[in-house]
Amino acid sequence: MADETNLAGGEPEDLFGQYTTKPSLVLRCKIVLLGDSAVGKTSLAQVFEGGVQNFPKNYNMTMGIEFVVKRVNIPDTNVVVEMYIVDCGGSAICQDLLKPHWENANAVMFVYDVSNPESFKNLGKWYDQLKQSRMETAITGVVIASKTDLADRAVAVTTQQGQQFSSERGLEFFEACATKGVVDAPFHFLAEVFHQKYGDRKADIENLH
Repeated sequence: MADETNLAGGEPEDLFGQYTTKPSLVLRCKIVLLGDSAVGKTSLAQVFEGGVQNFPKNYNMTMGIEFVVKRVNIPDTNVVVEMYIVDCGGSAICQDLLKPHWENANAVMFVYDVSNPESFKNLGKWYDQLKQSRMETAITGVVIASKTDLADRAVAVTTQQGQQFSSERGLEFFEACATKGVVDAPFHFLAEVFHQKYGDRKADIENLH
């Protein structure tokens, strides 16, 4: 899902790269969050949208999908990336329903809980399923080590393990803690990557004429 449009109001805006003039271009980018249940995907999306005050006070398993929309201002430009964030439930029974969203996503976030080694182990399975469903299409994405406030637990997945997993698959690695509001960096990174790819495609088309 890649689209562009003139600015139309409504969605929350991110202060990253604040602009001084009205944006003349809005790029639409679809991002899916993948990972086991209870790793913090919903918290990441909700805190990114509305701040730490949006952190869910109680855990409710996401069944199916939930959507969050937020605009990110690209630094030093008059461009906004409107991020359609698809929070995919981690339950196995939901996966057939979710796969169509994987296939047309512009970017992917693979999320694991640092205090749950099983969720990290399963991240490879999520990656393989996505890769299989997209066939030859390259995956633009990040790996997010969630719940870093629990990193002092004896069973915690180390930063080095997360970095190695990401590097082997050509993905960027980020650490996040929704309870402290530390969630923005991976979203900002993907917004800038999407904007760069749009610019590259536009230049390629112009060079054909």
